Amino acid sequence: MANYDEAILRSRTLQPAAPFPLLHQAIRIAMYDEYAARAYYRHVIEAYGNLPPFSNIVAAEEQHVAALGRLCEHYGIPRPQDPFPLETVVAPTWRANLQQGIAAEIANVQLYQHLLSIQPPADVQRVFLNLQSASLENHLPAFQRALQSAIARESYHAAQGVPASQAYVRHGPLTGIVESGLSLLTRQHGAFGIVGPLVRNAHPALLAGIVAGGAAVHYLRKQTPRISPQED
Repeated sequence: MANYDEAILRSRTLQPAAPFPLLHQAIRIAMYDEYAARAYYRHVIEAYGNLPPFSNIVAAEEQHVAALGRLCEHYGIPRPQDPFPLETVVAPTWRANLQQGIAAEIANVQLYQHLLSIQPPADVQRVFLNLQSASLENHLPAFQRALQSAIARESYHAAQGVPASQAYVRHGPLTGIVESGLSLLTRQHGAFGIVGPLVRNAHPALLAGIVAGGAAVHYLRKQTPRISPQED
């Protein structure tokens, strides 16, 4: 069942000529937009696993919806219906979803700036400013960092002839740690000097095996008692 003000909600734009008070419109638009973000982030998690930053931010979206729900209750405003679980489609790659997350958070910041233009009551203004700040200061930087990491990871795999679609295949926890470290070093030219290219072009599973083997040898050496030469 569609919302009675569906056109307003879809447009994310206040309409002074509409037969609903501007405060009514603003709170429902804000909640509708948070619905959209929550559904998108949930779908990404379903497609790619419970990975940050989506796993962290979707929990924050739940809090945002709850905060706006309390405003609806306080002002006697019906909560909008949420159509997004059934109509949301995620991007085909991890990197594209991160880019979509960045675009969504930027749009969310701009939306609250628009909604604040009606100079709402102090409690509504406080909630809007808090949600805007969360998008600008927390969610957006988290997506930007994750995108930078994804670009580095894909570049590292591309140097080995591995397509971007395979850059996120998991080979085990130790290999994942090695891959993350090497992806970071890919952006830091000269970090390894002469051996840098050799290490960066080696398969992470091989390097993980070397690391694990070295750790095992070190452990055995520590556990084996040393035999001191007998004194005459």
